Amino acid sequence: MEKTKLTAKLLAASLATALMAAPLAQAADSSNSSDSSSRSAQTAGAYVDDSVITAKVKAALVEDKQVSATKIKVTTKAGIVTLRGSVPSAEAGQHALQLAAGVEGVKDVKSDLTVKSS
Repeated sequence: MEKTKLTAKLLAASLATALMAAPLAQAADSSNSSDSSSRSAQTAGAYVDDSVITAKVKAALVEDKQVSATKIKVTTKAGIVTLRGSVPSAEAGQHALQLAAGVEGVKDVKSDLTVKSS
């Protein structure tokens, strides 16, 4: 029950951040050129997509009982997810990578995980 509340809060915060960031990213490029405007919109869209993917991966890690989500940092750029942090075993690291790979929108998963005994 507590994990579900944490997941909901984490997802809500990530989505709120993504939704607030999109207009800011578009406003950063104040050029009048339609090409520049189009590129800015694509950049903002990519940022929002990456934020949503990151939130979904974090939620999947929080919901899973085999992985300690608090010890894994998730970043996403252009649909490529990177997991950083420590895991108790190589199997737990592999499981975290599989969870991330199973999230919709993930193009690839990179690992910067280290195995550390608790």
